[in-house]
Amino acid sequence: MSELQNRIVGVVGRKGTGKTRRVRELLDYCPRFIVFDVTDEYSIEGTNRFESSQGLRRFLTWSRQQPTFGGVYVPSQPPDEEIEEVSRLVYERGDLCLVCEEVPLYTQAGYMPPLLGKLVRTGRHQKIDFTWTAQRAAEVPKTITALTDIWVLFSQVEPRDLTALAERCGREVADHVANLGLHDYFVWDATAHAEVEDSPRLLKR
Repeated sequence: MSELQNRIVGVVGRKGTGKTRRVRELLDYCPRFIVFDVTDEYSIEGTNRFESSQGLRRFLTWSRQQPTFGGVYVPSQPPDEEIEEVSRLVYERGDLCLVCEEVPLYTQAGYMPPLLGKLVRTGRHQKIDFTWTAQRAAEVPKTITALTDIWVLFSQVEPRDLTALAERCGREVADHVANLGLHDYFVWDATAHAEVEDSPRLLKR
């Protein structure tokens, strides 16, 4: 990928399909990342875990001298407020992947907090890759879905969600999603308009 491009990856599926497990597997091959973990599912022993912007700021300052790093931010206040400061700090740091778990918990289909919106729209200039997860495609801001390059699609059954996927990725993709088993998934490249082989390095530039 060129210097001023980034990669946006969306992981969508009903609860219990395996979205978080898949993202955790992908992060094993991602050299630099921060997870905005509203469900507190990424914290394990030895994890760089933060619950305050001050802690994250210190970590990101330290990280500038590191070729690889990973951290998990678990909001202690309403996530729609905290995602703004996290987005600001990540944007200033640059050259990493921000993972946002369950984006509908702090966004709406027609609205994103301004600094998160800036990061999604212009993060390529800071070499910021962006990965998001959601249970329902219809609840994700259209700005995010419109800019998503790679989709990891698990089962969806609600008509509104299938319609949202059909509008973004095509009716054949939505039909494929509707026929998936609970833990099945496939990877769709929205730029190439084609299903592609899964790779452990989807999040790595």
